[in-house]
Amino acid sequence: MAVNRIKSIIYDGIQRLATLLSRPLRDGKPRLLMVRVDEIGDYMLWRPFLTAIMDAPVFRNHEIHFCGNQSWKSLFDTLDARDKIHTHWLDKTRFKKDMSYRLSFLRTIRQAGFDIVINPTFSRDKRNDDSIVAVAGARQRLGMQANRESLRAYDAGYDQRLYTQLFHHPEFPLFEFTRNSLFTEFITGHTPLVNSTAVPLEKIPAYPNLPESYFVVFPGSRSASRIWPAAHFAAVANWLYTRYGYTAVVCGAPNDRVYTQAFCAAYSGAVLDLTAQTSLPQMLGVLKNAKLLLSVDTGSVHLAAAVACPVYGVFNGSQYGRFAPYPPAVFADFHAAYPPAVANELGDLDLVRRKYEFVVNIPYASVSPEQVIGMIEQSHR
Repeated sequence: MAVNRIKSIIYDGIQRLATLLSRPLRDGKPRLLMVRVDEIGDYMLWRPFLTAIMDAPVFRNHEIHFCGNQSWKSLFDTLDARDKIHTHWLDKTRFKKDMSYRLSFLRTIRQAGFDIVINPTFSRDKRNDDSIVAVAGARQRLGMQANRESLRAYDAGYDQRLYTQLFHHPEFPLFEFTRNSLFTEFITGHTPLVNSTAVPLEKIPAYPNLPESYFVVFPGSRSASRIWPAAHFAAVANWLYTRYGYTAVVCGAPNDRVYTQAFCAAYSGAVLDLTAQTSLPQMLGVLKNAKLLLSVDTGSVHLAAAVACPVYGVFNGSQYGRFAPYPPAVFADFHAAYPPAVANELGDLDLVRRKYEFVVNIPYASVSPEQVIGMIEQSHR
């Protein structure tokens, strides 16, 4: 608690310094800034609404700027970049640790001279996206009422002063795509004509030399608490190879190598290991033609859904209904396996609201390989 409080004081000081040292550009041209600096899955569930915001009559005459997370810049450049968007890419790790970088980035935002700032993030962070909103100095600041899970007690209520308008939708559980649609309607005044997270397939680069029939295995995660044992992955993968003859294509970032190597050591079927060999757009190309994805709760499930690759994911009940499972109307071929004790409680909406709104400490290993195999047997064609 004390360390976080000290960090908060330092970050607030850097923010004030950026404000004092920078003069906003005021040349009569209205400018709008959208801030979206969270993770891959968050972006994939929001990006379908980017066009609806940009083309809204209320914003049409504005110069459009977008502040995004550098970790998924390649996805934005492939799927959403256009000439009239001015981009600002944030290295979140440096923003947290390098105060010189933090000051420089915030000064750049301040100097641009924005009239409107939009933060479409539900799990906002005072130290990241909200600090960018604050330093922008816009007269109109639109956001969502903060998710209580990410709010520290000593910061309670700060966003009431930061934002001029806050969107609040009390329903829970609420799928994140639906929340994004409602927020888009809130800020534009128009219901967006978007019903899925599908990406334009013609923009996705093909990945060469893939097997004829394959499934994708994504055994890693940035969070050690989300890991499903390599032996569990291998048991399901061996069954898929024996039953269908599919080759396992193993994917992951460089930091996932310990998990992908453990999987390959435990797996006895045909395999192609692409660990650290695919960019995010190339990952879409791999998933596009796969028979299915086998993964834990990571951004890979949202990438797969966006290219209509059947998803078989392992979850533990955390934030149930927010990121998974997908509503059939958004993507019907999304299959989520939960620990039996969790699955038995998901039919009780009151219990779900009390127990699974936030992250829960239930081992992913509680999901057995047999559960996932049974799920595949019932639905895979």
